[in-house]
Amino acid sequence: MSGSASAAPVRPPRAPELPRRRVLAALVLGSGTLAACTALPTSGDVTESDDSGAADEQLVQTAAGPAEGAAPDEIVTGFLRACAAGLFDDFTTARAFLTAAASASWQPTATVGVYDGSTAPVITLVDSEVTVAVDLIGVVDSVGVFTGAAEPDHACRYTLTADDSGQWRIAELPAGMLLSDGDLTAGFGSAPLFFLTPDRSRLVPELRWLPRHEFPRRLIEALLGGPSAWLAAGVTTAVPEGTAVGDDGVVVEDGTAGVDLTGMGDLGALDETQLGLLVAQIRATLVEAADLTQARSVTVRVYGEELGAPAALPAVDTPPGAVVGMCAGAVVQGTTSTRATLVAAQTLGGDAASHPALGADGTVYALSRSSLLRVPPGRNVADVILSVGEADADSDSDSVELLPPIADRHQWVWTGAEGGLLAVDERGRRAGLEARWLEGRKVGAFDLSAESTRIVVRHRAGDEQTDERVSVAAIVRDDGTPTGLGDPLDLPAAVGARTEAVVWYDPLSVAVLPAGDGQEASGILRVPVGGPLATSITSPAAVAVTADRATGAVQLTDSAGRIWQHSGAAWRVSATDVTDIAYPLP
Repeated sequence: MSGSASAAPVRPPRAPELPRRRVLAALVLGSGTLAACTALPTSGDVTESDDSGAADEQLVQTAAGPAEGAAPDEIVTGFLRACAAGLFDDFTTARAFLTAAASASWQPTATVGVYDGSTAPVITLVDSEVTVAVDLIGVVDSVGVFTGAAEPDHACRYTLTADDSGQWRIAELPAGMLLSDGDLTAGFGSAPLFFLTPDRSRLVPELRWLPRHEFPRRLIEALLGGPSAWLAAGVTTAVPEGTAVGDDGVVVEDGTAGVDLTGMGDLGALDETQLGLLVAQIRATLVEAADLTQARSVTVRVYGEELGAPAALPAVDTPPGAVVGMCAGAVVQGTTSTRATLVAAQTLGGDAASHPALGADGTVYALSRSSLLRVPPGRNVADVILSVGEADADSDSDSVELLPPIADRHQWVWTGAEGGLLAVDERGRRAGLEARWLEGRKVGAFDLSAESTRIVVRHRAGDEQTDERVSVAAIVRDDGTPTGLGDPLDLPAAVGARTEAVVWYDPLSVAVLPAGDGQEASGILRVPVGGPLATSITSPAAVAVTADRATGAVQLTDSAGRIWQHSGAAWRVSATDVTDIAYPLP
């Protein structure tokens, strides 16, 4: 399906199938003053010019400075317009609206709030104080990490004073600025940085938003700065401590990016394997963002000495037909007529088995009521490696249900019971998973990312159907053994789906079935991990969704039990007798 689905950008706050729930992270300046509160009105004298001196050959936004005799609300309005243009004039015009003291302390890119540009900011003047109210989507922090907002209502306050000539200027304001979603995408570019799994065998992407001016250099500076707080617990990097971009910076010529690094100490003392991984991280970061960097290849130099080729890391891909499912009590792979039987029905005990998972070594796992079964390759006997709740005596018992299992690439199988997450090895020994943010909450669904380093979880408060959240977190491991989850990154745009299902769509986004008026939800909502705009993908109405986590290949199940997959420009039914489909990790 990748690249062929009909897709259109969606602003989650206005999507009819989603609640308007977003929240700004606690950004406070001083005593109760909200940060990220400068705003850009949707009307006024903001212009574009084809400035021959502009970097990156972009159209440059410009804005007028403060007018003589302007009232306080007009000063704030002009300042807000000048903030969007500030990405192109280093905020020179915007600072003209501030007192000298305010200008010296104001940090425009410390936090960038993002608001819904279809709703104009509301500006209110009371004496010398101006309040600006906006419909907030989220915030981009100083290193380019976007955090979605669960509540849209947000107000910012500015205090003005008259200077010696009687002209009003802003004397008190929060750090940061606020841009419409349109101005964010015009002035900022989004691209993934690439870090490493703890065993240094695969790359892990993290989406960042950075100003477009000198974008290649900004990308590499962000990469050298390391992963963000939510991801850091589950990844590593080959970047030596103290590494910085050198005087020659990052220059792209004829599709080749030349990266100059410094601060790495004695180059001869560094391990060649580490240097190869460093080059691999830099290359992936610049080439993946080729639309913004124009880089197709990379050369890395340290103190003028060229480093070698990037380390060869495996491409994360999923072959067509890899999906597994149940058919007449047997585990099959594929949904077409050429499907293969992986485990016979008699091995699993008849028709009681459901929700199969396939491990990297060919081991098949499946649920049988409240038990998890394991069938190694070549075996015709299923072992019970986990049972929860009451013994599965019959289908009418009040046994605890397990969540559909997922086998990660470290030979651990993930599931859930009684609202909690579980991970067991091939013998059924449970890992001790520490995740304080899930304490007292009930897990309804989860999925692992392609490289087994990140997890997306749908969870809510206790047994109540309240305070639903969808969160992404890094998986903390000790030599492959999962020991816990890092701090969560919430995805408010994924909340309110019709079904519990939440799956990794590709390495940078998750997918849900949005809520609909009927029993089935039409379309798929693709939610970026670290981005403000979800994408609505046209699809048949469905009650279940699975994706390959790598390329955006998706298969759906409708209420009649038909399996739909994308083929060319259309969806088609691939099977009517296969259930509980799921892709193994690539």
